[in-house]
Amino acid sequence: MAKENIKKTTPKKVAVAKTPVKELSEAKSRIGGTPEFKLSKYTDKNIKISPRKLRLLTTSIKKISPSVALTRLSLTNTKAARVLASALKTAISVAKNNYDLIPETLKFDTITVNEGPKTKRLDKSHGSHFARGVIIKRHSYLTIIVKGQVKK
Repeated sequence: MAKENIKKTTPKKVAVAKTPVKELSEAKSRIGGTPEFKLSKYTDKNIKISPRKLRLLTTSIKKISPSVALTRLSLTNTKAARVLASALKTAISVAKNNYDLIPETLKFDTITVNEGPKTKRLDKSHGSHFARGVIIKRHSYLTIIVKGQVKK
């Protein structure tokens, strides 16, 4: 068998041009770095409305910004919308005043509605019709977590 002469070559080094993305990141690091984001949490306990009714609205506003959600809730004529709008106003003000977040940059991180305590009472006029006359009043726990950019 004859040995073949194999020539080993090394690739030439090519100068990499700076892309606009790299230049932008370098400029940001010189100015003050990337913007800092924080989470702000607001909880509301013992809301006198059924969790099922609140969840109907929270699923529709999760994907939009809180300011747009406020205007949409103001046009909705339900008790759940009024409760959620007041909680959302408070959540925005907590984020602005306590965490120094810019209100225009806020976005929903999570909105959860959990069951709160239930109050039960007997009403004999409904005795044989449903649930042996037990009337259950349900309450809700609402947790809103928003994410926003910190003021410099």
